[in-house]
Amino acid sequence: MEKKLILLSNDDGYDSEGIKVLKEHLSELGRVVIFAPLSEKSASSHSITLRKEIVVTEVEKDVFAVDGTPADCVLIAIYGVLQKKPNLVVSGINLGHNLGEDVFYSGTVAAAREGAMYGIPAVAVSLFVEPEDQRKYYDTAGYYACRVSQFLLKKKLNGELLNINVPNIPLQEIRGIRFSRLSTRMYRDPVVKLRDNVFIIGGEPLWDITHGSDLESVKEGFVSISPLLIDITDYEKLRILREFEKTIGGTASER
Repeated sequence: MEKKLILLSNDDGYDSEGIKVLKEHLSELGRVVIFAPLSEKSASSHSITLRKEIVVTEVEKDVFAVDGTPADCVLIAIYGVLQKKPNLVVSGINLGHNLGEDVFYSGTVAAAREGAMYGIPAVAVSLFVEPEDQRKYYDTAGYYACRVSQFLLKKKLNGELLNINVPNIPLQEIRGIRFSRLSTRMYRDPVVKLRDNVFIIGGEPLWDITHGSDLESVKEGFVSISPLLIDITDYEKLRILREFEKTIGGTASER
């Protein structure tokens, strides 16, 4: 039987500790090939490099450093080098959470989403590290990423996209998994003016920890798994707005 092909990417770079740990765990499921950015591309969202040369370097067997974005990495892997669709795309382990609205900014999630857009089941996995944490439990995240990946490979789902956030604690302290919805947050002072014409974006996140959210899950010691959609159309609003099509647009005779 042909071995499963797993495409591994991230936004922290091909040489990051998280991607190395993840490769170790996933190797028991099949052949793992890394296509990841040459340098860190955090918060790059789903940007792709259009009409510019992208250099790809094979730094060792099945490890490719791509001078581009996480989404570039997945596209080039599938259609430029591998010339075939992998059975699974996994992105991570991200150093830091990807909760709530983070899924729109995250290059880690974008790499997984790019695979899902082409009908490949995909997983984004992040480690919820607090500023005061002295140790990073990548193996805990790797263990659960492997279990979820094994499930997706067996079920043979089409384009499933799962966002996993893992508490930064020893494996034996994990209380279980929860399927969670995305949380919400705003920022206090998101833009700071440093001097004339110079600004910095940052600020203190103000999270809304509500029942059933991904943030609540990880805060309580559970691995949070959130299924995401590619199609973000608000179908309920679409139904309501269609009632006003004629009112807003009018007809040719009314213009």
